[in-house]
Amino acid sequence: MSKIYFILGGARSGKSSFSEELAISISERVGYLATGQIIDEEMKKRIDIHKKRRPQNWKTFEIRSNDISTSEIEKIILMTDKNKLKVLIIDCITNLLFRLIHKYSLDGLEILENSLEKKIEDEITDFFDKFISSVRRAADTKGIDIIIVSNEAGLGLVPAYPLGRIFRDMLGIVNKKIAAASDEVHFFIAGIGMKIK
Repeated sequence: MSKIYFILGGARSGKSSFSEELAISISERVGYLATGQIIDEEMKKRIDIHKKRRPQNWKTFEIRSNDISTSEIEKIILMTDKNKLKVLIIDCITNLLFRLIHKYSLDGLEILENSLEKKIEDEITDFFDKFISSVRRAADTKGIDIIIVSNEAGLGLVPAYPLGRIFRDMLGIVNKKIAAASDEVHFFIAGIGMKIK
């Protein structure tokens, strides 16, 4: 029976490497859904490192659209089935969430109005509820093991600006939803992983 694995941890904690090793241990037929978007040289460098580390025979899918929809992700999940892939890594939820929030241009705001915060929260919650349903359906009906990677951003100080606060809060809500829907959850600290579910 196929599973959803959720790999969680801080930056550079070892979660992506672990997810790749886990995928290889399940099957050689691996798909990789890259959620990052090149917005500057630093992000390009990070993406290049990930690309070089992945085996050549893996099938990589990228989210090209700036206006991301769950139907776009569902199409990618269906393509894994068409390509006879057995494992799909989704790396990572943090980048996906950032792309969803970024369109609101919160960078310069010092105060976030309650109505805007509620609108963002409703949209993000709806998006990830549909995302989780698609992933669960793929695991249950298509026989695809799905490995989802995300950052834990809620262990530090409260961010000083609205963008940081809403991003941290929404990531916490999304991570809880994904963890609840997952069959296994692994948490990484300083390169050491712990199975917590």
